[in-house]
Amino acid sequence: MCNSVPPPVKTHFLAFAIVVVSNQAHLQTTQEQREEIRLEKIESILRLQDLRAPFDGRVAALMSDDDPVVRRRAILACGSLQDTSAIGLLTRALCDSDSSAAAAAAFALGQTGLRLSERGRESLQSELIRKRLPQTRAAGRLVEEIGKFGTAECLSDLIAAAGVPPGRYAENLIMSLARFAIRGISSPEGVKFLLRYAQPGILTRWQAVYALQRIGENAQTRAAIGSLSGLERHGDPLVRMNLAVLIGKLRGAGGQADLLERMANADRDWRVRVNALRGLGQMSWKEDKGVVTTFRRAFSDRNLHVAVTSLSALAGIGFDARDTAAGALETMRQLDSMGSNTSGSVAWQIQAEAAAALAKIEGRIPRSLLSGGELMRPELRGRLIRAAGESGDPAAQELLLAAVAENDPVIVSASLEGLRSLALRHPENRALADSASSAAIRSLGRQDMAIVSTAADMLKDSLFRRSAAVLPLLKALEELRLPGDTETMQDVVRTLGVLRDSRATGALLELLRCGDQPVAQAAAEALGQITGNDYAGMIVRDTLHVTTDFDFAFLRSLPPVVRARLHTSRGDILIELDREGAPFTTMSIVKLSEQRMFFRGLTFHRVVPNFVVQGGDPRGDGWGGPGYSLRSEFSMSPFGTGTVGIASAGKDTEGSQFFITHSPQPHLDGRYTVAGNVVEGMDVVDELQVGDRIYDILILR
Repeated sequence: MCNSVPPPVKTHFLAFAIVVVSNQAHLQTTQEQREEIRLEKIESILRLQDLRAPFDGRVAALMSDDDPVVRRRAILACGSLQDTSAIGLLTRALCDSDSSAAAAAAFALGQTGLRLSERGRESLQSELIRKRLPQTRAAGRLVEEIGKFGTAECLSDLIAAAGVPPGRYAENLIMSLARFAIRGISSPEGVKFLLRYAQPGILTRWQAVYALQRIGENAQTRAAIGSLSGLERHGDPLVRMNLAVLIGKLRGAGGQADLLERMANADRDWRVRVNALRGLGQMSWKEDKGVVTTFRRAFSDRNLHVAVTSLSALAGIGFDARDTAAGALETMRQLDSMGSNTSGSVAWQIQAEAAAALAKIEGRIPRSLLSGGELMRPELRGRLIRAAGESGDPAAQELLLAAVAENDPVIVSASLEGLRSLALRHPENRALADSASSAAIRSLGRQDMAIVSTAADMLKDSLFRRSAAVLPLLKALEELRLPGDTETMQDVVRTLGVLRDSRATGALLELLRCGDQPVAQAAAEALGQITGNDYAGMIVRDTLHVTTDFDFAFLRSLPPVVRARLHTSRGDILIELDREGAPFTTMSIVKLSEQRMFFRGLTFHRVVPNFVVQGGDPRGDGWGGPGYSLRSEFSMSPFGTGTVGIASAGKDTEGSQFFITHSPQPHLDGRYTVAGNVVEGMDVVDELQVGDRIYDILILR
């Protein structure tokens, strides 16, 4: 009988086990429910952010949510919305118990503060420095963000609050001063603070040298250049490359041109050599004949970026083709050999810049353009056509006018740019200016966005302004379509504003309701120029021309870490996409890659040494896109080395064009969408040149 009843201990254990399992199942269900609720709230935030909904109770409620992850996401959304109505709540959110939410509030304030009036900014910065800075868990971030919008008057207060030794927020203050400098604001106190962290030694910060070079010419830095020159041997190439820029801006103060020559000749990092050559390009060869030898050595540098930079910067030193010195004669011989490229052994990028440099120095049309130019690849011929105008040779007028009538947009745009340069070199030649203006006006009817933009931009210049351009500009505006032509529409509208002709008011008033914010804003400003009235309040906020792909099921299907392998003609690049910071951008890249094979066969159409490489344009000239526009997704991620950003023509005009940075570019932070970062293949990025091909982008799931 006893055997028929389980022992009491086993009974209790079984009951306990059942309870535990039950509790675990309940906890798991509760956790899943919490996660689902969180996802739904975040998706609601993303929807409001992408729709550019005005700041109201919906966003405000989510900023006060019990879940810190939701709060942070809602606060971060304000950094893209940039609605000044949120300033009060963002200021209070600085005291959030969650440090990441407080940091997001600081970021959002930095993104939004510049939209306030100067009086509003003064009030905000005073409250932030005096009251919020001692309270917030994100004090360092707040110090940096104030640099994005602070006025000159607040610099002393900020330095006193954040820079007093031991300088708890020294690194943040350095970046804040850099952000002030990017906007053209500096102070003696700020320079003194930066010099403390820019001296050779273990405390040296590349950001301090960057901030000093953004400030540029000033007596304090000039006086300290002797000690700063010791940074030439610093182990961090970011320090050395910014030092090169600084010395260039100081025009070789204290005899430091020799330092730039050494850096250009021997620094082991190609980016430093590029910056040193650009710095030397601001010197005068008449004061230092050795600089020509440095440039000539760089012509054959093992790195193509360095060689191209040496050729493009050479003409800036005032090199004289009539000099009979051996070094000058050899330099001219090399330029002629590379520019003609009769053997075909010279890279076309080198040929283009060599021929362009020779044309500027000699003051005549590139010879290679006169003999078989029509057989060249369009990029090369376009560069030489522009060089013909830059040369100032009067004989270039006939060649440029003939090229304007061709069909290739690359050639037509280059010809207009050449005509512009040529006429600006001869402002006294009224007939030349009239011919150039007429060519631009005729080009407005070509129905190509690149040509129309180039022509419209040219007609803004006082030398080419003609009342006869108004009706063709309005006609071109009628034929442009959103969202694909947003950049061209802005260019046309801005030119109409400069012309100040009342015949444009009707069309511009209609654009206030077009739904594309950059175009509508440009129209409001143009109307203000024409009438003297303020039209900002008449802009109708809409989302008609921006894609709203709220495919959250697809977004949820993506893994937490989304990687894309970029197959190029130079090798493979592995990119980790920023799924959290730029979800809709990530989704667009994935869908373009997998569903449309969009990137297959495209090229890198723009390369700026030690800045960016750019691709993703189906046209191949920087004017194409996927047929829709994306919202800007601004995040707290900085633009460092290997950051992948999305190109735009203004806020909320992103598409398929992307760029990858060669080095940190703080002036891009918070202004462009960070799509991701290179995790493998940065050496391949550094080798990419204009014309290199994207074989495909493979999404790794």
